[in-house]
Amino acid sequence: MMKNTQKKLKAKHFRYLSKDIIKNPMIYLREYFWNHTNIFYWQNDINLFVTCGAYPTMSNGDDTENGFHCKKMIQQIEVAYVIFKQCGLPKHRNPLQLFDKREDYYNYTHDFEFTSHGKRNPHELISKFFSFQTLRKWYETMDELMQQLTLKKANDHDQFGDKIVAIRELLIRLAYALYYIYEDQGLIVPVPSYVKTEPAETAKSLKE
Repeated sequence: MMKNTQKKLKAKHFRYLSKDIIKNPMIYLREYFWNHTNIFYWQNDINLFVTCGAYPTMSNGDDTENGFHCKKMIQQIEVAYVIFKQCGLPKHRNPLQLFDKREDYYNYTHDFEFTSHGKRNPHELISKFFSFQTLRKWYETMDELMQQLTLKKANDHDQFGDKIVAIRELLIRLAYALYYIYEDQGLIVPVPSYVKTEPAETAKSLKE
């Protein structure tokens, strides 16, 4: 039997996740998208936070609201990282490639839907997100944006540069990836035809 050498994720590895959410990220996704917001409002919140974080003079100055949104974005980054690691998603060689086919461009411009080869593909959106930056680097990015909002001024106008455009786009795409998983009640990950799968909890109960 092949030994699983992957490091087990624990709550101490994250800022905000509980062990129950690490065990089943759907708990968070159902609670958030059912009780707190819809994806269109959340997209606008992300866009505004990143814009004002990069250029604090555009901020409305509401530190409470900004702090709340920052925490929620970090939580979702953490949830996505759990999915990324638990599903063994591969790194993407070109994380900033927006569209695979012209059909994907059409879906984005006409329906504002993120697709790959014509189909919604949340695992690819998550893969691109963590191929662009590590979890640690995403923590640093969010902290820097929040710090500039708190100080009401930019520490360095060239701190993000053109990269801020990619940061904003990837954060919005990540939100949609998680929303798609919520809508579909789970994530479909492609595996070779000879592989048979079962939920981890089922496998555990069979061994006990």
